Amino acid sequence: MGLTEEQITHCKSIFSQFDKDGTGRIDRFELRVVLEQMGQKPSEEELFAMINEVDDGNTGKIEFYEFLKVYEQHQNSEVNRDEQDMIDAFVAMGGNPDTTGSIDTDKLINVIRQQFEMTIDIERLIEDIDEDQSHTIEYAEFKRLLS
Repeated sequence: MGLTEEQITHCKSIFSQFDKDGTGRIDRFELRVVLEQMGQKPSEEELFAMINEVDDGNTGKIEFYEFLKVYEQHQNSEVNRDEQDMIDAFVAMGGNPDTTGSIDTDKLINVIRQQFEMTIDIERLIEDIDEDQSHTIEYAEFKRLLS
């Protein structure tokens, strides 16, 4: 995936706030705070796994280039987790785990109205999303609907 220049600059800015002595390193406790300031909330297990994976010198401290690896890995795991949640919802509605298959639009409308008691104009949304007018929602369409 790779980080954008904007993300790298943002990382450097926050990392520098915690590198008080200017060594270019932070410890695992500071790493947690840095990640939290950047909107990420890794579990204790995730934090230790991140450090073990990138701490090339086994110092227990993270250098900036190692921090960038941690940040990118966590970003990717968040994306993967979100994608899996979307696939799980697709499967629950009748699609297949490999994202093939489709969801019947009537079933989707019923779930949104009856189970979630939403009052949005779901028919119009589905009409806009169901590009092939098949009256079924394929995974790509489902993903757009939820985005």
